[in-house]
Amino acid sequence: MPIDTATGPHAVKPIRELLTRFTPVQKAVSDLDNATLTYDILNWTFGPRTPPPAPNTVYGSLSIRRQSTPSATLYHIQQKTHIGGQATQLNAEITCDLNDTLQSWTLETHREDADGNPVPISILREVGQNKNGHIQSQDGAYEYQASNTLLSHWSLPHLLLRNALALPSAFDMLQDLSVLRANQSLIDEGPIDLDSGTYTAYAQTGEGILPTHYLLDDRQRPQLVTFGLIAWALTDIM
Repeated sequence: MPIDTATGPHAVKPIRELLTRFTPVQKAVSDLDNATLTYDILNWTFGPRTPPPAPNTVYGSLSIRRQSTPSATLYHIQQKTHIGGQATQLNAEITCDLNDTLQSWTLETHREDADGNPVPISILREVGQNKNGHIQSQDGAYEYQASNTLLSHWSLPHLLLRNALALPSAFDMLQDLSVLRANQSLIDEGPIDLDSGTYTAYAQTGEGILPTHYLLDDRQRPQLVTFGLIAWALTDIM
């Protein structure tokens, strides 16, 4: 029987309203090493006069493309969000080693005006690198020392898609390619039955983050990701 999403589990509490209209992506992935995951970005919207469950509103989209080469793994990130009536565009190019450990990256972000043009004062570009655990931005805006394998939060859905069991037992995460979250781990929470199917849930915990839950279907496709009041819902895979 499907679970009672009014009371749990924690993995789906923030997206109870979404579950009433969520349809999982059924497309097969022919090449796991070179695949693109596309998500809706949703938030939980509190309405004091709205009966539960509180609605989940789509306010952006995220595309994560993984590209495998003989010498490196590349990630291409495109994210667009609409907050306060303005659109914000984020693009990132990430180079990893063959084990998906972060090596170097470039991130660009800007707001857009009503015509879709970048607002000059909002344009931000960051370049960073990881050399044997020493993490530094080119302009000196941040500098960290990682103690574990360094991953990106944008690469974790692909890592789970390819082989959840191959993930390191402990890792550090560079969130948004600018903030180090140390001593992260993933725990297999077992199956969760929803109206749309049965999923295997993985919970990520560690320093500086709210627990993040990844819900994988029977073909390891990461259909739902929840963290705090924000969620990603898979809309396409190719």
